[in-house]
Amino acid sequence: MRLKTFLTAPLLFLAMAPQALAVEPFLTLPDTPSQSGNQLESALPLQATAPVYMDQLLAREHERFTQFATEQMHRMNANIIGGRHSMQVQKHGKNQYRASYKAIDVEGIVCQVRRSESNPNYYVGSVIYKEHILESIAQAPEACRKGQFVRVSEKSNRIIYSSKHGGGWQ
Repeated sequence: MRLKTFLTAPLLFLAMAPQALAVEPFLTLPDTPSQSGNQLESALPLQATAPVYMDQLLAREHERFTQFATEQMHRMNANIIGGRHSMQVQKHGKNQYRASYKAIDVEGIVCQVRRSESNPNYYVGSVIYKEHILESIAQAPEACRKGQFVRVSEKSNRIIYSSKHGGGWQ
């Protein structure tokens, strides 16, 4: 069940302001280089820092979830996937060895948070991340372990979490 909210006149104006400002046909810029800086900034329309549709609670929960998801990805990298700690070295061909391991691209994760459809007091968060397989090829197993690793494949994954009663994620 979706709750209906009514916008007050100032909020309605803020919501409609980008469309109203887009009607303005021209913006005069300074002709000489000495007329830049503050005059140019005062000629441009002001933009709101946060979208009107995103309330403070949702924004705060998005920050919490991003921190939680980053910690989870670091734990998964260390414990479940293993990273460099669970590297495998195999003989590849006559005189070559191949070392490979899996790793999560923690810096590339994308976090999304929305309110639960069944209860707006709870949130649903999803983490989209990429799992890479990295390989190194050398003529000796130790050289292979210490060599330069190249990404040979990547797989996109998504994990969905929900907020629990009293705050936090599970």
